[in-house]
Amino acid sequence: MNIGVVIVTYNRLGKLQIALECFQRQTHLPSYIIVVDNASTDGTREYLDSWQQETEAFRRVVIHMEHNTGGSGGFHEGLKHALHESAEWIWVSDDDAYPEEDALKIASDFLEHSKAVGPVAAICARVMSHGKPDPYHGRLIVKRGISIREVFVPEEYYNRPYFEKNSFSYVGTVMNKQCLQQAGLPNKDYFIYFDDTEHGMRMHEYGRIYCVPAMVVNHDTPPESSGLNWKYYYAMRNMTDMYRKHFSGVWFMWFALKVRIKTFFNHLAGHRNLELTILEAAFHDALSGKFGLHEVYRPGWKP
Repeated sequence: MNIGVVIVTYNRLGKLQIALECFQRQTHLPSYIIVVDNASTDGTREYLDSWQQETEAFRRVVIHMEHNTGGSGGFHEGLKHALHESAEWIWVSDDDAYPEEDALKIASDFLEHSKAVGPVAAICARVMSHGKPDPYHGRLIVKRGISIREVFVPEEYYNRPYFEKNSFSYVGTVMNKQCLQQAGLPNKDYFIYFDDTEHGMRMHEYGRIYCVPAMVVNHDTPPESSGLNWKYYYAMRNMTDMYRKHFSGVWFMWFALKVRIKTFFNHLAGHRNLELTILEAAFHDALSGKFGLHEVYRPGWKP
């Protein structure tokens, strides 16, 4: 089974080098590797220009973006290019995600026999972070009553040969190119957060999504920092837009009502805390279709 790889990177040259080495050591080599460089300034451009010239058993493609378009813009560009490649399956991954040496072989074997589990839109790896499965990459977005909930997959699910999901993350996911053509590319204007989840929910309309726990990706991420930062705006804005698109009617109305209630009672109390200010901006921008980089909440912004 032919599998290509799309990686997006920005100013993490050391991690990118490890990720590329992991793919070059695979027991089942990819057909190609596309690296989208989001206008890095740490020597990544020079390294990739040299890397691209090396001779290997797979094609090497480098796309240099003119400016940082975030993960959403990078994956949009990389996947757009991958649609014109011959491989029918596309592995997508961040630059800090390191697949174990047999990951692509396990993916290929599963996909060879996937007719037994129905039409497949994508399969996902078990994403390990700090020695255990990362709950964020195993979560489901579901309806519970009139609410929309994030449900985390229990750890015991990872003892199964595979289990079904309704979305994916861009860390160790293999997409069906035909389903990608049908579902369309990720929303490039999300910048970061929920671009993968929203895209996965669209892909799920054209086939099943499975997690295959034997496929293992080690995610080299620092512990989550506490407190507000610029990322909160994009998380809330993009989540609101995703809910509006995929959970119309009473489910989105209930979500919107909760946001409005929170806003009302904070104003009633006579104060506007920073979290509320960001939430209001995110909610308003999602409903009015204002995406891309915010004029205030840009990378690096802190209270």
